[in-house]
Amino acid sequence: MLRGVLTAIMYLAVCLLGQAQEQPNMLFFQDNMLFYNPAFTGTYGQMASFNNRTQWAGISEAPVLQSFAYNRDFRNKAAWGLSFQNDQIFIEQRGTIAADYNYRLELGSTHRLYLGIKAGGYFTSIDKTKLFRLTNTPNNALDAVRNYSNPLLGLGINYQTNNFHLAAGVPNILNSKRYKESEGLLTTATDRPNLYLSSSFTVAFSESLSLTPALLYRSISDAPNFLNLQLSLTFKEKMLVGISKMNNDYMGAMFLFKGMSFIDIGYAYEFSSNRNNRVLRANNHELFARIKWASKSPTQRVTPKKNSKETKEIKEN
Repeated sequence: MLRGVLTAIMYLAVCLLGQAQEQPNMLFFQDNMLFYNPAFTGTYGQMASFNNRTQWAGISEAPVLQSFAYNRDFRNKAAWGLSFQNDQIFIEQRGTIAADYNYRLELGSTHRLYLGIKAGGYFTSIDKTKLFRLTNTPNNALDAVRNYSNPLLGLGINYQTNNFHLAAGVPNILNSKRYKESEGLLTTATDRPNLYLSSSFTVAFSESLSLTPALLYRSISDAPNFLNLQLSLTFKEKMLVGISKMNNDYMGAMFLFKGMSFIDIGYAYEFSSNRNNRVLRANNHELFARIKWASKSPTQRVTPKKNSKETKEIKEN
């Protein structure tokens, strides 16, 4: 059974691999996987989350990414959610709004397979008035640059146990092209699928301490592939500290406080280890908050416990 599940995940990864434009990343990716893969919808339980990422601290018009999500927990093996993202850098602003649906297949008492789908749309607006120009003479090339919007459709698969997950997802499988012509000048823009692979496993040293290695891999065309390796320690299921190493000369550290029953609050700091590039040395900050309801579904963050009553509650949920 496990072999068949892993084969299905790899098959989806091969089928959905394609050229893509870069999409924004988050240091708290383990708690925001539903933005990369709809098969994580509902696996965090019923919750509302907010993530704010500011890059290149101290630089005017630097990138800012704001993400919001609301998820219901699983009812009759299905869960749904809504998500919104606003990504802004200099004169360009890109927004995404989507609805997600996730279905759970029970492969055993602790083994589950999730199949998710995402549907929605995105828009891109370009404020040309913010451009610094040496002259006010009309420019036909600028006139050809227009705002645009397109639908999106995403797919994902996620194999998960109480202490392990392996998943593949594409937030938007549509290959969209736009052509705009203005006074003989033609501008084009293309959006192609992005492939995300993720995995993590949890090792419990005791009832109060656990270690979780995790990775997020993004494969795209015409741009470097992205890899984020993360290692986190969880204390008594109330506090998490972690470090990240990325293949873009960045490193990160994070802290997540989960001691309150209704809310999780986290902060992450990202910095460049490349001393030869002054631009990349600008640091990034990330804030994360999650409001939790009483119900809870199993996630990749859960520390495994040998408790038959807990296993029964998870299965019924």
